[in-house]
Amino acid sequence: MTRGRVVLLNGPSSSGKSSIGKALLPLLPDPWFLVPVDAVSGMRSTVHTRTLDEVETSEMLRRTRRGYHRVVAALASTGNDVVMDYPLTEPWRLADLLDVLDGVDVTLVDVHCSPEELARRERRRGDRPHGLAASQTRVFSHGDNDIEVDTTTRTPAACAQDIATRLPTVSTPKAFDRLRGHHARPVARQSTED
Repeated sequence: MTRGRVVLLNGPSSSGKSSIGKALLPLLPDPWFLVPVDAVSGMRSTVHTRTLDEVETSEMLRRTRRGYHRVVAALASTGNDVVMDYPLTEPWRLADLLDVLDGVDVTLVDVHCSPEELARRERRRGDRPHGLAASQTRVFSHGDNDIEVDTTTRTPAACAQDIATRLPTVSTPKAFDRLRGHHARPVARQSTED
């Protein structure tokens, strides 16, 4: 069975990833799933019989994100094409994705936006902690991508059109393959002594 493709929209909160993903779907020639991490997080119960402490909350969020990675991998493994809306805010996220999406054609799209515009959007949305977007500068710390767009002054539709146009022309090896080479675990040497 042919594996599906993945387009990973990576950028800080309020950069426009979700809007780009929605605008991108009708521009792609094949059927694609838009699977934002917020959709998976939104399936989790919000009412608990007890309050989770900081460590439990952190572990629950990590499990959720690891599960999200595997949902995308499962869809791709059965031939489905997936657009991910997901910020690479923690190094382990990228490392885990490099592992679970090994063998999948992944196109990494970095979605940029000026800090001033991110702060304005965050205030307007009102559903994010103040300063969240500004705190997510590390989403680009991996230092590689296949496509970059900037939503500071461009609409999501224009960015989506740019991605759809450039997608078939992205050269290989792609960013995920290059990054996988940088993140390769060293092979333990066996002793030649008996």
